[in-house]
Amino acid sequence: MKLWDYDAFILDLDGTLIDSGKYHARAFADAVLARSGYALKPDEHHEFFSTHSTWFAETLNQRYGLQLDPETVLADKRERVGEIFVAELFSGAREFLDFWRGKKPMALATNSPLSFVQPALEEADLLKYFAAITTANDVKHRKPDPEIVEVTVWKLGVDPLKTLVFEDQLIGIEAARATGAKVIAVDNNQPVNYPVDVAVHTWRDLLKLSEMR
Repeated sequence: MKLWDYDAFILDLDGTLIDSGKYHARAFADAVLARSGYALKPDEHHEFFSTHSTWFAETLNQRYGLQLDPETVLADKRERVGEIFVAELFSGAREFLDFWRGKKPMALATNSPLSFVQPALEEADLLKYFAAITTANDVKHRKPDPEIVEVTVWKLGVDPLKTLVFEDQLIGIEAARATGAKVIAVDNNQPVNYPVDVAVHTWRDLLKLSEMR
């Protein structure tokens, strides 16, 4: 795959650029425990990564007969994330962004709300890399719905068929592919069974590919 062949890059945030999944999962588990007394199992922490809070709260209701209100759990989880979160970039991510800054327009498309995204980007000093940022506040439907990617492509003014999207989870890959964009799965040591036709690379791999013209 030649990265130079694409007109623009769209990147996910949580689990792709920053190692935030563990904080979101812990905060969700804390919210569920406080509201229901149920303690998430270790494999359910990993399961949480592939979905989002309201969906998974309802899944737990069906699975265990809990009475969680998904929106309340979401609000509690967001508050808890704000208390414990530390912005940590995955190895090689900043180097990748530095390489492409000024060479290709880059945008962020994330299921997280602006109230989380803005301070996270500021803490990690990432705002300077992105020509556009799309969060859950900008759309009616989050990934796996393609709306976030569609809105981001529109903001950049590019053809989705000439856009490369970087994702770490299946819901993001599904959203990107629904727009016709090409997708790379970013390997950050998460237990994800990626589609066989999706290239999987670490940020270090991607930096090496960036240097190949």
